[in-house]
Amino acid sequence: MCFPSIVREGAIASVLIAGMVIALPVHAAIEAFTGRHQTISRNCRFTPMTGKRRDCKLIQIDGRTATILSLRFIGDGERPGSSQRLTFVVSTLSTPPLLSCNLGICQLRTGDWEGKINGVSETNYDVDGLAEGVPNAWAVRQGNCSVQAGRMTCRAEVPGGGQISAEAEL
Repeated sequence: MCFPSIVREGAIASVLIAGMVIALPVHAAIEAFTGRHQTISRNCRFTPMTGKRRDCKLIQIDGRTATILSLRFIGDGERPGSSQRLTFVVSTLSTPPLLSCNLGICQLRTGDWEGKINGVSETNYDVDGLAEGVPNAWAVRQGNCSVQAGRMTCRAEVPGGGQISAEAEL
């Protein structure tokens, strides 16, 4: 069966419009928790597996799913210009959520918050911003992160008895 060109183009346009309308609710649901909030902290410290406490300056909070966040503490590395990043992957235990996101840009919600740490990783970067090897990562036996009175605290116990921690004013 042969359809005139105008009918065929109208049908294609209708299908495309229907596809966009159907996708909008899914897009809105994903955007409610997906994105990043980044802040500079005047009072930030972390202790990696080496046990050597370090200052940090930047905190990145990434919404991954409705209940999973990554909390990244970024500070100077061992050599001038290098950096070290300590990342906690956290399951939310309390409501409301820590982040409120729209189109990938997130705002930090005020109030207390608590989460369970599932894993932690350390990564070192050279002066050019290139990773210095593969990140060290551990499943966490026991650990949690919390926000109380504008202060974020994370503490994790990793297999083999090591402890990793971070704290910052938000």
